Amino acid sequence: MTDLIKQFNAGDHNAAIQAAVKEIDAHPKDPKRYATLATMLIAINDYDQATQLLVQALGLFPNDPELLYSFGLVAYAQDNAPLAIKYFAQLTGTAGALAADADYMLALCYQRQHNNQKALAFALTAKDADPTRVDAALLCAQLLLALGSFAQSAAMLEPFLAAKDARVLFQYGLAKSGAGADGSPWLAEAKRLDPKHYDQQANSVRDIAGFLKASEPDA
Repeated sequence: MTDLIKQFNAGDHNAAIQAAVKEIDAHPKDPKRYATLATMLIAINDYDQATQLLVQALGLFPNDPELLYSFGLVAYAQDNAPLAIKYFAQLTGTAGALAADADYMLALCYQRQHNNQKALAFALTAKDADPTRVDAALLCAQLLLALGSFAQSAAMLEPFLAAKDARVLFQYGLAKSGAGADGSPWLAEAKRLDPKHYDQQANSVRDIAGFLKASEPDA
């Protein structure tokens, strides 16, 4: 299956998917084969086929973690946060390898529902499972920023500044500005490193300066 994934990631999508279907036919009692094909279908945005496959697979293997996680991903991709939460919640708090990923996805689901406080709880759990995980730290920082905790948002990202990740620098610059400091050096560096990402992020906040001035900085 590893070779199929490599083939898919190399861009040979159709051949890899066809081979994955043959793997299922040859090993119909192996849930991992279904999960691999579902991952490929999700990656090419074929959500209808992925959903049909996962409904079939979960009928055979109702408690398989990879299949539950994949179904949550399909639901999230189709903007069905309540359904995604139903599936990801079955994995959180377990000892399985996907527990932290499920916590992260639950945080995204609750963020999408504008429940930032609950989203932050799951994002922090995901980050605690792996303190080096940049995406979880970024999500925590974004949620703290939304909750007006600017200093905490900045502190969350400080361990990652040396990597010169444009996403981190942008978020850090916003948080520093919100906390009453000068965030412009980090914002400028973020724009230099990745102008496209900077523009996308800047456009997501209609008026960054107004947004930051509207909230009192935390202590």
